Amino acid sequence: MRPLVIVKLGGSAITIKDKPFTPNIQTIEEVSRQVSELRGEYLFILVHGGGSYGHVVASEYRIAEGFFHPDQLIGLTKVKLRMNELTHLILASLASYNVPAVPVTPVSCLTCSSGKVEKFFTEPLRMMLNLGIVPLLPGDVAMDYSEKRFTIVSGDQIAARLAVELNAIKLIYGTDVDGVFTGDPKHDPGVSLIPRLTRSMAKNLRASITAGDVTGGIFKKVEEGFSAAEKGVRVIIGNLVKPGALISIVREEAGAMYTTLEP
Repeated sequence: MRPLVIVKLGGSAITIKDKPFTPNIQTIEEVSRQVSELRGEYLFILVHGGGSYGHVVASEYRIAEGFFHPDQLIGLTKVKLRMNELTHLILASLASYNVPAVPVTPVSCLTCSSGKVEKFFTEPLRMMLNLGIVPLLPGDVAMDYSEKRFTIVSGDQIAARLAVELNAIKLIYGTDVDGVFTGDPKHDPGVSLIPRLTRSMAKNLRASITAGDVTGGIFKKVEEGFSAAEKGVRVIIGNLVKPGALISIVREEAGAMYTTLEP
């Protein structure tokens, strides 16, 4: 069987994050094209973030905090509605490139405890992969065994968990920058890309970045990535906005820009 690659399509890459409910159609189309080209060499699972879709509504209803008021419950519905819109756009794009993708809803096949995935029923995913189907999963709301009762399970966490459970050879976190930098590349042209990142380097880097710096958001991704890297998965963080970048990263072509996580 072909080796499995899991790609997390970051919200910063597939949506316009400062414009609510606005997709980045160009990136979605480019990713679909590249997955179509690579399918002869690899099996794929695609996981996508919420970007300007799910995060807007989840924040409004404070879903990540867990249950504290009945008025939040309609927020679960609204998060699902918005995430389904984004999933549909990606699915339609994949279909246009003849990629046989099937959407999988995490809330119906996993449970959490204190915000972390505890149980994940992966058998349908294994069966899809055996047929050459590409499962497509969003970050999602999830039921939680703790006093939270529900939570948000990120696409980053889902992707890392599946990479380990399904023995993926690579886990790729796709963003709108080339990887992990020594600072915020969007605001400081003097920062440098870190080609190989260890836990100790990440810890030192995090301590040097102010709490308000948007680069701080990368560390949630890095933390989930290390959980997979330490179990033998090759984890790469790279830029999916650049044309052809996914192919370059998956094949690790000479000259490709990205950061690998080194356990």
